[in-house]
Amino acid sequence: MSIARGIGQKPSAVTASLLFVAGFGLFMFCRRSDFLPMIPAMIVVAPILILRFSRTLPFWRSVLLTTLGFVLAFNISLWGIFDMGDPKISLIFNIVRSTMIALLYVIPYWIDRAITPRLGNGLHTTLVFPAAVTALMFLSSIVPPLNGTQAKNVFATAPLPLLQIYALAGLWGFVFLWSWLAAMVNYAWERSFARRPTLVAGVALIAVFGALFAWGGVRLMTAPETPTVRVAAVVMPAEEGGPESMVQVFDDRMTSPYAPTMARIRAMTAEAAQDGAQIVAFNEFAIVVSADDNERARAEFARIAADNHVWLAIPYAWVPKTGKGENRQMLFDDTGNIRVDYQKRFLLGLGDMGETGVFVKGPEVIQTADSPFGRIAVAICRDMSFPRFALQAGRVGADIMLTGSHEFPKGITLNDPYRAVENGFTHIRPTYDGITYAMDPYGRILGQMDRGIGQAGIMMVDVPMEGVRTLYGRFGDWLGWLSVGLVGLFGMGAVIFGRRARTD
Repeated sequence: MSIARGIGQKPSAVTASLLFVAGFGLFMFCRRSDFLPMIPAMIVVAPILILRFSRTLPFWRSVLLTTLGFVLAFNISLWGIFDMGDPKISLIFNIVRSTMIALLYVIPYWIDRAITPRLGNGLHTTLVFPAAVTALMFLSSIVPPLNGTQAKNVFATAPLPLLQIYALAGLWGFVFLWSWLAAMVNYAWERSFARRPTLVAGVALIAVFGALFAWGGVRLMTAPETPTVRVAAVVMPAEEGGPESMVQVFDDRMTSPYAPTMARIRAMTAEAAQDGAQIVAFNEFAIVVSADDNERARAEFARIAADNHVWLAIPYAWVPKTGKGENRQMLFDDTGNIRVDYQKRFLLGLGDMGETGVFVKGPEVIQTADSPFGRIAVAICRDMSFPRFALQAGRVGADIMLTGSHEFPKGITLNDPYRAVENGFTHIRPTYDGITYAMDPYGRILGQMDRGIGQAGIMMVDVPMEGVRTLYGRFGDWLGWLSVGLVGLFGMGAVIFGRRARTD
């Protein structure tokens, strides 16, 4: 049985079924799930089969069944990930969210299926699919309704030398390259893996990936040694009577027991300082206070920094009885002066559900402060899921990024680590109910620590005080915009060549 057919040629029912089951079945392993293991390499393998499935069916059948495949794959693999407290609300939220993400992933296959057959047989047709995937993933990171890149780091399945691609083109470099690999394999597959087209595709892939690997290796080998500063990434425990999960803050407006929680912050800061930390950074929601205690808490943070002679990064929230409060991170210098007073921009939630129901969004501006240890930038958790937002830190030359986080649901991977390579800073992310880590500007993990709900910990790590400047930090999402332009050009080409074909 052969499944090497051209675009739009009807395959056997068995062939189509095998491609559907294998492609979407493998795809379910490329994202986190409560009951399936995460196998990142599947983001490379699965699209090859899904693209073959999409291209071997007539257009409307391809659109319908490919859409069905993604909707099923996302709803099955992500089933029940978000527990919103109420079973009905959780069910609706998970289904709506998973289906929205599925539609984002399927649109590039629609574009490919509509355009590629009209552009002839040349190697240029292999650029349609990667341009479409990159354009959609890029645009989804800057516009509603998803608010955040759904590509995340799942596409960054590569050895360290290739991870340097982030410094050139950001996340979009990986989205484009792995999608191009799928298109190139299909280019050969549609030609029955004949010698000439297979050789052409193979040589092109080897040349591009080989050159990028070599450049990445040289970048790593020539990375300079720089002075370091000792940083403590602190994860707070859950105090008795206080919130264990952020859901309790959203649903019940629960605050932390003020005295014991503040005493714990003071004690853990002192412990870190005694171990030589010069910067102490806490996780998101280190303490949640009432509106009445807001100014009191800020004054106490300043005293803790001054008493321990450390730079203190402390994310906290204040919640009023009615209306909306703020999710903030403050940075104090070692004399207790406020150097940064940041309000979280990208809140997790929809409407009155989640953070958006209890907090006000902050301005879309990353704040920085110059210190004896370099330029320090701060953000909070989900803010780093937005490459264009994080790019601000790269453009102002941030050396260290402190991103307190509170994972929901529990983090099982390093979240948004490669903003470090994109923008040339060291990324330190103290994380409640997830993995705390520090990553240098070259993607090297300097330290990590895994803590579950309510588990305390202090990760001590020496990090570079000097960042590096990157092409991405200077020119930003050039590949994202280029991909948008390519989709437009290919679309116009498909219309022109399609009309000529009908005329002929």
